[in-house]
Amino acid sequence: MNKKLMAVAVAGALTAPGLAVAQVGGSPGVSLYGRLDTAVMIQTLSTNGAGTIPELKKNDIFSPGNALGFRGREDLGGGTAAWFQLETGVWPDGRLEAGATTGAHFGGRNSAVGFSSAGGDVLFGIWDTPYKVAYGTGNLVNSGGFASSGIIMGNGDTTGALNNPMCTNVVSNASGTPAAGANSVCVTEATSNGTAWSRRINNSIQYWSPVFSGVQFRLMTALANYQSPDSSQPNGTPKMKEYSGNVTWARGPLALAFGFDSHEGLRPTPGALGVVPAGGVPNPKDNAWQFGGKWDFGIAQVGAGLEQLKYANNAIAGAPDTGMKVSAIVVNGRVNAGPGQVWGSYSKTPGGKSCTQPAAFNPNTGAGNLVIGSAACGSAGEAKMLTVGYDYIMSKRTKMYVAYNKIDNGISTNYYYIAGPAANNGNGTNGGLAAGSDVTTIALGIQHSF
Repeated sequence: MNKKLMAVAVAGALTAPGLAVAQVGGSPGVSLYGRLDTAVMIQTLSTNGAGTIPELKKNDIFSPGNALGFRGREDLGGGTAAWFQLETGVWPDGRLEAGATTGAHFGGRNSAVGFSSAGGDVLFGIWDTPYKVAYGTGNLVNSGGFASSGIIMGNGDTTGALNNPMCTNVVSNASGTPAAGANSVCVTEATSNGTAWSRRINNSIQYWSPVFSGVQFRLMTALANYQSPDSSQPNGTPKMKEYSGNVTWARGPLALAFGFDSHEGLRPTPGALGVVPAGGVPNPKDNAWQFGGKWDFGIAQVGAGLEQLKYANNAIAGAPDTGMKVSAIVVNGRVNAGPGQVWGSYSKTPGGKSCTQPAAFNPNTGAGNLVIGSAACGSAGEAKMLTVGYDYIMSKRTKMYVAYNKIDNGISTNYYYIAGPAANNGNGTNGGLAAGSDVTTIALGIQHSF
């Protein structure tokens, strides 16, 4: 049974985001791979912090983190090989969106071309940042989209090119056409947001070292294809940059990871039509670091992670400081039980520190607080997420699972699932979760990897 459980864990890892190129050093040829995870979800969304939205109960079939891809490899001689991977998201629940209806976004998940040699791998394309990959060391939840990374850890998840404030990449689900904006050229590629740290970035260049005595490191930068000329920004032009890296070590039952990321120019002072206003900050520099670890006892595993995000001040000169530090922790584990595994995870952020709550902040409703992404300043930004579940192993590639998940948001926060089902904003018709709303979910799902 232990061998069977281990095989399922390995299959899940090979198809998890950020790890899908595990076969690039394998045999030449082209292969098809993927993961399908679909769950029936019963949700209760509490009233929001302001008390203007009533409790909402709703059901959905949710397909989180699904992928379908092709990868191939060709030996070039002398220990060198060329490889590629093309991966897209798939939605067995029937979700319709611009990428699904136009077919324009095949390759919108981890996709690249690269070279592999004794000196490591170099790749060019769209790929999870090394910082995002580092989450995987301490994370032991791979069912139902309930992992902490990209929710509380990382302050959200995002995919796309480095963002320019003059861009618009909003696409109507009804018509499939982009909305009008200050710079329509930007709609040729979707842009990522400037606040999340669980990131998959277009136009990436990455280097992955060989493994030396269990140690490996990865480095990444991204090209700013939407860079504006200086003449477009009289008060300072954002120069979008991102640098990311990690160091991982695994030996026997212990695995450790350290990740870092730095953004510059992704959160300039907002202004009309994306133009930085006079006295604004065009290139605030944000950074993040994390530690993670895992211990495998054979019949059980435990993992933990610690993270700190630091957002720089981007306020107009003379205005209150808008900088903020956001820390978070996660502890999780899984243990063999009968024909499957029991698993659980707990993550928490105490709210933003080293920050200034605006004079307009209302502690009774959460309105008017300093909010960056889903994170918020002070105790109004405290949030936590608890998940427990059971995987019933049916084969090496297929399992069923049941899960309970509870997100307790602070009165000013709106942490929610990655690409989650429609929440309670817009009378329950859009994907947004109103600030201060708690989320309780019971899920019954099936996952198949191939």
